Amino acid sequence: MAMLIRQFSTLVFKHGMKLSTKDQLVLLQRLTRLIEGGYSLMESLLMLEWDPKLKKASRSISSSLADGERIDKAFEKAHFHQNIISYLYFARKNGDLESMLFHCSQAMEKQLSQYAQFQKTSRYPFILIVFFTVLLYFIKTAVYPAFTQMVLSVSGDTPAVTTYSIFFVDFLFTLSAFMAAAVILFGPVWLSLRSRIPIDRHLKILQRIPVVFGFQRMKTTFLFAIHLGALLKSTVPMKDALIVMQEQNHHPILAHYAMIITENLNRGINITTILPSLPLFEKELTSIFLKNNNVKELEHDLLIYAEFLTESLEEKWKKLLSWIQPITFCLLAGLIIFVYLSIMMPMFQLINSI
Repeated sequence: MAMLIRQFSTLVFKHGMKLSTKDQLVLLQRLTRLIEGGYSLMESLLMLEWDPKLKKASRSISSSLADGERIDKAFEKAHFHQNIISYLYFARKNGDLESMLFHCSQAMEKQLSQYAQFQKTSRYPFILIVFFTVLLYFIKTAVYPAFTQMVLSVSGDTPAVTTYSIFFVDFLFTLSAFMAAAVILFGPVWLSLRSRIPIDRHLKILQRIPVVFGFQRMKTTFLFAIHLGALLKSTVPMKDALIVMQEQNHHPILAHYAMIITENLNRGINITTILPSLPLFEKELTSIFLKNNNVKELEHDLLIYAEFLTESLEEKWKKLLSWIQPITFCLLAGLIIFVYLSIMMPMFQLINSI
């Protein structure tokens, strides 16, 4: 009984210790400022305990580090976001914690900003879709049956446009119900099996979804550029840097590509020949390696290119969001006009026949 109570209290503590992503970003930003100010990591974590919201997480990280845990594992035990743990893994390998914390804070801040933009942009279209769905259900169950009965009693025949509109509305509701059921039933299955899908098959699936493929391509190139640049900056040799990327498990595609590059380099193939064969790398990445033979210039160009990719990703995301409202409004307007014509055209025909 005592053991069960202890396990339950541990679970409750862990659940309460988990910070929201926004609070995790606050902790990272403060930790970065403190380390830049000359405080050690342990001193910084101790000072972060002054904030009641960050106290449990900071104390958990400090305790794990005091027990000899690596920094990425300490943050993982405190239930931090996978992207944060990934940056800390590379920080442990390249020894530049301050720089990695800064880049990680920037990346997480932009990610939260993009999510907030998506919520703001999609809120109004979502409300309109819900309102229109309720209205369409009322038309389907009450207006169309009464209208069809009235037209049949007068002309003895249902107009084709009304028949097609009833069929189309029924099709929309059936399709929506099927999609909702598929998401509810297969969503959890996909989430549990996603990690078990072979990486080659996963890449083939990505290539068949153009929008997702475009974002994933930029993301993979960004991760490769920023982490390879940081490792080279800390004087880690190229092959060792690729092995570091290969051994991490936070970004499977990056690990897979690092393995392919390492294997080909061991066969004597130049990296500028290998990179074009990897579809999730941008063409500019090959140009950087063709341009630079000096490691110092290479790491500098890779880090600059990573910054450009961040800006490009942000612009691409904003452009994608800008299409959500116009597309939603056009679709709803088309459906409203279609429903309106399906009722009014037969009415005009009846008036003309009288």
